[in-house]
Amino acid sequence: MKRLIPLLLLVALNAQAAFVQFHEDDEMVSYLDAAAITRAGREVRMWTIDDYRKPQTDLEGKKPFLSVKSHWTFDCAKRMSDVLMAFYYAEGMAQGEEVHSGALEQRQWDPVTPGSIGELAFKVACQKPAAAKPAEKPRAP
Repeated sequence: MKRLIPLLLLVALNAQAAFVQFHEDDEMVSYLDAAAITRAGREVRMWTIDDYRKPQTDLEGKKPFLSVKSHWTFDCAKRMSDVLMAFYYAEGMAQGEEVHSGALEQRQWDPVTPGSIGELAFKVACQKPAAAKPAEKPRAP
């Protein structure tokens, strides 16, 4: 039951998300939930969706997917990024069957690459502390 409550909370939060487009190219359209950006010190967290124009088969042994919903964290001072968790969906806009998901147990910080889609998300996330909501402290299970 303890695992079900966070799952229900995640579903409820996803239902309230208002994703806005921040990038488009020949391969995909990327969206972010600017209203749900949270800040804790120099770290900022946000959700993104990458919506692919053609089915992707990057995940060995998994079904093809059309979208990926990712929970990012950025270190604004050090220009570093990390994907905390990602969900892969059979349909666009993180809809349909979830064909794969993953969360890292250990942080894997990467530099924000200049000119990348990640840098566009970084700039939105790190632009103004006043625009972000304060991050909630994790609760003990």
